[in-house]
Amino acid sequence: MSKSIISSTASTITPTRAFFRVNQELSTLAQSRQVFKALGEYGDLVEYKVLRCPETFKMLRYGFVVFKHQQDAKKAFNDQFIKITLDQFDQPCEIKVEAPTKRTS
Repeated sequence: MSKSIISSTASTITPTRAFFRVNQELSTLAQSRQVFKALGEYGDLVEYKVLRCPETFKMLRYGFVVFKHQQDAKKAFNDQFIKITLDQFDQPCEIKVEAPTKRTS
């Protein structure tokens, strides 16, 4: 592979981390997968994670995803709430996607 191809590919990938919250409990792996599938419709995901309670190991109602391209993350940020209606959820699930805030010391 030539050096110019490698450098042009690296410059077009701009991983962008996003924080998400859902309006109901994610009690199964299938529900989590549906959330990630819905977020993946905005663009390629490099990484995704639902956080768990360290004591009970229950999935919490929030987590992180990393979009491969910054413009895909911006599209998700611009949509206030993403609604998904599936058999895995008793009622429609709303996903709120936000840019993570930077802490200042």
